[in-house]
Amino acid sequence: MTERNAPSPTSKEDILPPNEPAFSGHIGETYKTSVAAWPQPTRAKSDAPNVLIVMFDDLGFGQSSAFGGPVNMPNVERLASSGARFNNFHTTALCSPTRAALLTGRNHHSVGFASIAEMSTGFPGANAYLPKTAASLAEVLKLSGYSTMAIGKWHLTPSAHVSAAGPFDRWPLGLGFERYYGFLPGETDHWHPMLTCDNHRIKTPRTDGYHLSEDLADQAIQMLQNQQQVATGKPFFMYVAFGAPHCPFHVDQKYIDRYKGKFDQGWDVVREETFSRQLAMGIIPTGSKLPERNPGVKPWAELNKDERRLFARLQETFAGFVEHTDEQLGRVLDALDDMDIADNTVVMFLSDNGASQEGGVFGSTNTERFRNMMPMSVAEMLPDLDRIGDHTTDPHYPAGWGMAGNAPFKRWKRDTHRGGNTDPLVIRWPAGFAAVGDVRSQYLHVTDIYPTVLELAGIRPPSRVHGIAQMPLEGQTFAYALRKGQAPRQKKVQYYEMMGSRAIWADGWTAVAWHKPQTDWSQETWELYHQDQDYTQCVDLAGEYPEKLQALIKLWFEEAKAHNVFPLDDRGRERAVDRTRPLACLPQSRYVYYPNTVPVPFNAVPRLLRRKHRITAALDIPRGGASGVIIAEGSAFGGWSLFIQGSRAHYVHNCLKLSMHQLTSSIPVPFGKVILEFEFEPTGSLSGKPLDLARPRNDLVFAPGEPAKGNGKMRINGQDVGRLENILTAPLMYSFVAEGFQIGENWGTPVAYQHYQDGFKFTGKIQSVIVEVEVET
Repeated sequence: MTERNAPSPTSKEDILPPNEPAFSGHIGETYKTSVAAWPQPTRAKSDAPNVLIVMFDDLGFGQSSAFGGPVNMPNVERLASSGARFNNFHTTALCSPTRAALLTGRNHHSVGFASIAEMSTGFPGANAYLPKTAASLAEVLKLSGYSTMAIGKWHLTPSAHVSAAGPFDRWPLGLGFERYYGFLPGETDHWHPMLTCDNHRIKTPRTDGYHLSEDLADQAIQMLQNQQQVATGKPFFMYVAFGAPHCPFHVDQKYIDRYKGKFDQGWDVVREETFSRQLAMGIIPTGSKLPERNPGVKPWAELNKDERRLFARLQETFAGFVEHTDEQLGRVLDALDDMDIADNTVVMFLSDNGASQEGGVFGSTNTERFRNMMPMSVAEMLPDLDRIGDHTTDPHYPAGWGMAGNAPFKRWKRDTHRGGNTDPLVIRWPAGFAAVGDVRSQYLHVTDIYPTVLELAGIRPPSRVHGIAQMPLEGQTFAYALRKGQAPRQKKVQYYEMMGSRAIWADGWTAVAWHKPQTDWSQETWELYHQDQDYTQCVDLAGEYPEKLQALIKLWFEEAKAHNVFPLDDRGRERAVDRTRPLACLPQSRYVYYPNTVPVPFNAVPRLLRRKHRITAALDIPRGGASGVIIAEGSAFGGWSLFIQGSRAHYVHNCLKLSMHQLTSSIPVPFGKVILEFEFEPTGSLSGKPLDLARPRNDLVFAPGEPAKGNGKMRINGQDVGRLENILTAPLMYSFVAEGFQIGENWGTPVAYQHYQDGFKFTGKIQSVIVEVEVET
């Protein structure tokens, strides 16, 4: 089983917070005969370093120029030139699990994150409830005298807790961070993000040229300056998790233009060029081989002209997006230099998983279609060609570019082959270790960062935090690899499991099995690689060493049992829309919403799609009329909106930008007290067949979903004022990464973008909005 750092014998140093010290002064009858003594705050060690961890999202091992990739990242190169690159660093292959492992120092199943928070299940290894027995790195550092700050993507709060009702104990401020600015879900629109500051939701700035990555860098710099100008010399831990380059690929055209024509040769050639550079730079061992093309990816030469043109443009947009994010990293690094604190700041740069295949065969300009099992065709995307990257698109590239971005490895994000779990890691600490662009090859895992940071800070892993006994750390410090670049590795074993696929590494050997959803695990094929000699997993030795393979498979089962991996679960969207998962609101037939409130997120609203429902708004309309949004759900890429415009009431249903259905009242909305109602009656799917989420699929092609349909009618003060038949709706959701219910204003991108822009705030008065829906059984 995995070597663990067992808790040391209980002492004053390994219980956090320490017991309150006794009063050290003297109390006499008056202050004149007394000696005052103030409580002293916990202080970090005098030479404790600052710690800055910067995480990019979905950046493959072979995409950054610092690792031989085609995307210019001068600031990651800048870190590498005065630090060290690690070419054998591993993550969990998915975002939430990697973040959970990073911040707890335990394996992702051990702390309830088998998958992303939105796909949690009611089992200990997958419930997305970070346990109090695994105090976060931020909590331990804070209690040891550090200032702690988090910026950017979080994605570690249970879905039922992501609302203004809380609870907040698993938001960043509840898990050891003193300040937070960013977004809670797994992705967001970079032009119109869903922002949270500390424990409350805030509106997206509507300034010209606003971009989330720039905002995050601004906030990081401001937090550092605020902390350092007052608590000068007090060490800090800052965690900056950019939302980029996870889709949607949003960036200004000037960054895209820098890559115009640079990917016309296609993913096969780009992958080979990356591989050649990696060999020449010493990023990968001499003698490494490039695996064959990933299954399901067509040779570039076999694509038609339109496919090549579209796919190249999507990759140009991605590359510009990455370079823009690197520029923001550079601004944060410049701030460290300007404050003269760079030398004693440990900077760690990493990605959370490999490059993604989630764009499927063709990519997308609306990833809401992906979430609804409705992939886009090339013909549908071509009209968006010149707009890809702007606020009217929600782009993702085809899986072929993800394959190239994971060079020299095979497979992708969510897979347990190296393409999914081997990621770039760069560490710089001028005051702590000397390096000038070294490449270091010790086998490291994301759980190892936690104990390493504690060792560098001179902190023992606590046995109790806030009185709660702590589970042993499962990561292992690699401070030795910083002090001596060629030191032998110390890690012995690391297991992997993601969405049913499995792997185990032990003493230089790897056994790995890719799992096809909805197939029997006992029938899948395990592969065997001597990874010390076969860096890229090219030569399967399963037939040559069957006993070695069986020993590793047995070890995988032992590790899986020890870390809450079971039960294995290969469901995808079925888990995302699981009706048994707890919601922030109790299931009921009637919900009441109020104006001047923050949006109610996806996991806290009743499910309306494919269900009969009625919306009733109690309004006060001033003389002269009113206009604006009464209630809306979703974004410009899919959703619905009930609003008043031109004195009439309108209901618009935006079916994933496939169609825009509009029902307009036959009479003007009168002045005074008004009851406006909209009622929806589902009538089934277009084909009449029930929705089947569990149909067999592979990782690039899945049986497509189809829109549902229904009829709508509108009433004003009890009078029928309009009917509309065959309204098309999304098959599954208006997404957990878009806005939920918005009352009195469209907070994000305009759902009815053909009718209004910006927030379209309601100019009358909303007493309440009641949503009635059939209770699910």
